[in-house]
Amino acid sequence: MRYCLNSLFFLVVVSVSAFGLESKLEVELANIVQKTSKSDTVDYNRLRLDGTFEDQRYDKFFGKLIIDNENIYNISEDKNQNDTEIYRGYISYIDDKYLLNIGKQRIPFGVGRVWNPIDIFNPIDSTAIESDKREGTESIRFEYALGDLSNLDTTISKDKYALRIKGYMDYADTALVVLKDNKNKTDIYGYEISGEFLETGIELRSEGGYKVLQNGKDHFETIVGVEYAFEKPLTILGEYRYRGYDNSNQVAIKGVYEITPLLNGSLLSIYDFEDKSSFTSFGFGYSLADDISVDIGGLFYRGNNFSEFGKFNDSCFVKLLLYF
Repeated sequence: MRYCLNSLFFLVVVSVSAFGLESKLEVELANIVQKTSKSDTVDYNRLRLDGTFEDQRYDKFFGKLIIDNENIYNISEDKNQNDTEIYRGYISYIDDKYLLNIGKQRIPFGVGRVWNPIDIFNPIDSTAIESDKREGTESIRFEYALGDLSNLDTTISKDKYALRIKGYMDYADTALVVLKDNKNKTDIYGYEISGEFLETGIELRSEGGYKVLQNGKDHFETIVGVEYAFEKPLTILGEYRYRGYDNSNQVAIKGVYEITPLLNGSLLSIYDFEDKSSFTSFGFGYSLADDISVDIGGLFYRGNNFSEFGKFNDSCFVKLLLYF
């Protein structure tokens, strides 16, 4: 797989040179060692090549290609898995009125920080070590500016479709969305809203929708969130989720504190009021240099095997990230 990755990288470099494109290439190395309460130890390594390609003759076009080589070694079971894939790969056209992306891309849907009930493409997984890692979707995304503060966008993929109209109304960004997920046989009629509350620095947000399922279990799902950044380096957010198909009510609280300019800490806690289960994660991140960082943390689950969070195992991790 390393040979395949090197060959693909060589092909990209040759193609860029042949067509006279300007390019910016970055390399990221990530290593995560995770140990679970079942005594499993997993060593995860990722080599990421991140390239942006432009041509001054066609300044409204650019290309993005991110290639990942991932190696997962289960030390406890002596098992190894290696895969190479395109994490992002698309061509983009942008001008004052239009945006067109074609390829494997991140589709931005929803305003939630902990949950994304209307995101059918790549929703947040807050229980993951890398919760900001969002798998791309092979799709065509088109956006048209209706005015200075409003736009219409549509996304078409193999088995998922979305249409959204968005605008700024007085104190908030609002949107109406229609999504169709043929893979999971679900249609969603939803909304997004986010804005600052009376110029207090408090950000309010909500998203949700009515989900129509072919199995007949139609239901409503929504989140409501609030976030505030204090003058001191502390940001706190809270988020509530209601899920209609099982009438569950969950609440999440997250805090991020900048201990020093190089060291920060974070804490996330989620509680399910119905089955009394909970999830808690914490982490500390330290920047050794501009291109080197280290994170340590833990993931803790409470509840029985039939609850929301009780079926998972506690774990701790160390993450090393390097950029070149």
